[in-house]
Order: sequence, then structure tokens, then C-alpha cells
Amino acid sequence: MTTTIYYFSGTGNCLKVAKDLSEQLEDSEIIQISKNTMSTSEDTQSDKIGFVFPVYFSGIPVMVKNFIENLHINKNTYVFAISTFGGTVGTSLNQIKTLLNKKDIKLSASFGILLPGNDQLLYSPASKEKQDKLFKNQQNQISTIASNIKDNLQVEYKTNPIINTLGKLIYKTFKPQNIDKNFWTDEKCISCGICSKVCPANNIVMDEGKPKWEHHCESCLACMQWCPQKSIQYKKVTISRDRYHNPDIKVTELIQK
Repeated sequence: MTTTIYYFSGTGNCLKVAKDLSEQLEDSEIIQISKNTMSTSEDTQSDKIGFVFPVYFSGIPVMVKNFIENLHINKNTYVFAISTFGGTVGTSLNQIKTLLNKKDIKLSASFGILLPGNDQLLYSPASKEKQDKLFKNQQNQISTIASNIKDNLQVEYKTNPIINTLGKLIYKTFKPQNIDKNFWTDEKCISCGICSKVCPANNIVMDEGKPKWEHHCESCLACMQWCPQKSIQYKKVTISRDRYHNPDIKVTELIQK
């Protein structure tokens, strides 16, 4: 049976999950959700379809929402969703369920994986010790998730009703498009252009050797996290903070083709 895993990833966490899961499933492939794949309007060939995504403001990335809304799926397809988060799953999995229900499609299985938080606009990265512990737990969870998917099990990730309600309220404030107005580069920028190459929204162009944000940001922070010089800053809050990206993912794996 064929399985297609669609993933959205800025710092590599979701790509790592998608890769690890794909390795344990037969006849599977992974496809990045990005500006370059938003034209995908149909997947009626896959027997199983999965969505792997991070939690932003207690919900799903805007691009993931739009992608699922535009994707035609057969009603008998086994659909699963994996939410990665640094705090709580919020209302993200319920959002996926609602989007699918509007298409008269059932969310067969939902899972949540706690991984190192990467919103360095709000906090510093977790210690290496804590990161390693989370990565080890992730490996164990992937094995269980893969087994459930292989067996076509119906699995529902239990969400606290209060967290779900709060998540809905928080998500209403999520306006990522113009967050990039507060990005800037310091003197360490070497004009390598990696920021523009890894942006899944194709939101960055190089202007006289410096990144210029086009104001359709997804708030994935790929540009800031993958900058080899750590020269991309957000206001002044990130100047003294370290950066994070998944240690098992290479930047070349996220460069937009």
C-alpha cells in the first residue's frame, strides 16, 4: 500500500519525523509543503496520507491549512496527522480534523510529538541534554506510530478541552504575514543567500547582497535558524539568544528546488 507524507518544516524537526516514519513504512514517500508545492490539488493515488507539521500559536501553519483545503483526497483514504510541538499540541489536531470533515473525510489517526521548541523570538533553545532526551523519546514514538499506521488503527490524540479552547483563542491572534517587518541583519551577514533558499514561502529575495522580506511570512524562522553567521535578528530580542535547527537534518535538505 502506498503512503504519502506531506510535511511542513522550517528548522527540520518535522522533516526528521517524516523521514524516520517513512523509513518504517513500506512504499512511502515524503513531500514538503511549500510555496513550490501549493499547486498540488489532488492525491487520489495514495492509500494512506499523512500530514506532519509544527504548532504555531497553538495551531497549524497557514500554509498547511491552505494546502489541505486545496487537496482532493479519496473518502476511503486512511489519513493521519502528526503534530510536533515545544509546549502543547494546542488546537492543531482539531483544526486538521475540522478541515478534513469539511471534505467528508475522516482523520483516522492523530499523534503528538514533543520536540525542542524553536521559537527563539520568545525563548532560548533548550539545553543539549534536554534536546537529546526529546530526540530519544521521538524515536520510540515513531516506532509506535508506524505500527499503528501499518495496522490501519484508529487513534485519537487526547487533547485537554481547556487547552483546545485556549488554543483557539490564541490562534486567532496569529498573523504571520507581516512578522518579517521586524527582521534585520547585523554586520555578520556574508550575503550567502541561504535564508532565501530555505524559506518555504519564497518570502525572501536578495537585494544588493542582503535579504529582503516580502511580507508573506509563515513564521517558521528557517531564515534565522539556518543563517550560518547567526546574523538575522528579530527586533533586539534574539541578539543574545542562540539558534536551533534539528541536528540530524542538513540545510541542503530544506533548500527550495
